[in-house]
Amino acid sequence: MKQELIKPVIRLGNSAGVVLPKEWYGGKARIELVEKPFNIQKETLEILQQYLYDIQGIYLVGSYARKEQTEKSDIDILVITNKTNKQLKQGKYNLLLISKKEMENSLKNNILPILPMLREAKVLLNESLILGYKKTLLTKKNLRWHFETTKSAMKMNKAVLEIGGKMISDNIIYSLILRLRELYIVDCLMHNKKSSTTEFLKLVKKITNSISSYGAYIRLKNDERVERVTSFEDATKIYGYIIKKIEEQVKWVAERKN
Repeated sequence: MKQELIKPVIRLGNSAGVVLPKEWYGGKARIELVEKPFNIQKETLEILQQYLYDIQGIYLVGSYARKEQTEKSDIDILVITNKTNKQLKQGKYNLLLISKKEMENSLKNNILPILPMLREAKVLLNESLILGYKKTLLTKKNLRWHFETTKSAMKMNKAVLEIGGKMISDNIIYSLILRLRELYIVDCLMHNKKSSTTEFLKLVKKITNSISSYGAYIRLKNDERVERVTSFEDATKIYGYIIKKIEEQVKWVAERKN
């Protein structure tokens, strides 16, 4: 009887292979490559061909840089240029092209999302360019946007939670998890820790005793059907944590000389 499996290709010594069920031992299997592995550096350079004259550095960021990618993950690329500022989308590739001047301005006035990208970046071209930028210090000035927008969002979320009922819409949970994730990333920057989805999920579970609220965030991020499956209790726990943590971060910055 014919059976089919789709399995990831893994490294086996100096070769590659797939792990098959023990029950298949002694049979015959046909190996077919259904999806080519990504050659990120080569494919990125091909996408950027018309911009190469203006490029100073190219860096892999996001889940692929952290080695946390899934089948649905995009390949995020940060490109530092002389003058070009734009975003490109081609297949699984998301490319942010930012001029050196604009990047420096961002690091002075709002570290998000550039500094986290630089801290996790894997170099595809020109490592020396970003070494100094990775050491950018956190200040009242470059965290002001983070503080102000988080507090503003929490005022809106509080008003909605007060009339939200027993189960809370994914729309509200998305906003809460988005802000919680931002707080987590800034906390990692403050304490020179590497951020990761794995550790962030541990934080969500610590706050609510489950990761179901993160599922609401993913549903909206992937444009899936909005649901009401997160309890009011879990939503208020996340809200309370954010309020406490943002004040801790404001205090942390205030106690440092900028």
